[in-house]
Amino acid sequence: MKEEEVKTAVRKGYARVATQGSSCGCSPVSSCCGNTSLARKVSEGIGYSEEELGAVPDGSNLGLGCGNPVALASLKEGETVLDLGSGAGFDCFLAANKVGKKGRVIGVDMTPEMIDKARTNARKGKYTNVEFRLGEIETLPVADGTVDVIISNCVINLSPDKRQVFQEAYRVLKPGGHLIIATPNAANIRKRVFVPFGHNIWSPLAEWYHDGDPVFRGHVREPIVSELHQLLHWNQFQVVKTYGRNFIGRDSQALAFLPKPLVHAVAIGSDYLLRFFPTLCSDIHVIGRKAGGK
Repeated sequence: MKEEEVKTAVRKGYARVATQGSSCGCSPVSSCCGNTSLARKVSEGIGYSEEELGAVPDGSNLGLGCGNPVALASLKEGETVLDLGSGAGFDCFLAANKVGKKGRVIGVDMTPEMIDKARTNARKGKYTNVEFRLGEIETLPVADGTVDVIISNCVINLSPDKRQVFQEAYRVLKPGGHLIIATPNAANIRKRVFVPFGHNIWSPLAEWYHDGDPVFRGHVREPIVSELHQLLHWNQFQVVKTYGRNFIGRDSQALAFLPKPLVHAVAIGSDYLLRFFPTLCSDIHVIGRKAGGK
């Protein structure tokens, strides 16, 4: 499948999510669109606090992420932040709260419906330090060397040209700037163990692979840890740190058939185990740094 066909399919999927209200997990191919309570549960399960979820405009959290890159970004007042694939603006608004009125947040998304929704949410929340630009993450509508921190949440895995994404990220970052990526991990234990048993074992991921548009099953590939490190090195980034996340929690649909105390015990045990085997984590965060600066 050609790159433009991939982008068209991705754009179509996210346009549907934007108009219906929410998804569940980072796949736009999902049967639980419009379920805001499930979107909230998904977000809690991937690391967002109740305070964060309550600090953004209604309708900005669509449950599309696979991590919380803002929490790892150590944002400072006055910084300029760029969100690759900003969706309805959820992470942008969290970042805007961190950088303050002297700071600036730019969200880039290739889906017009998402841009419209994000701009509406910005007006509702009276954000004056956030702007949303229509564009592709492979050709960012951002000037060279103008960004302090780049965040991206479950989006780079959807790009058919990941190397170009990293080249663009390097171009727009200031010397010493950071890139924080949250992405599904292709080598994760969730696909190896849960998905083959059917839809109800791990609903969001199973729907992605079993019910979704073929473009999401075969043509948009999730990276593995080593590939992300290689992409960073190819584009002159320094790898600062890699985090693994298991994504099994108290409210997980994956183990919903077990008693809650047992689910919690499994979550704690598997989180501990996966600290030693990060390549098996279902989702990963990678932080890269552009050389130079202070």
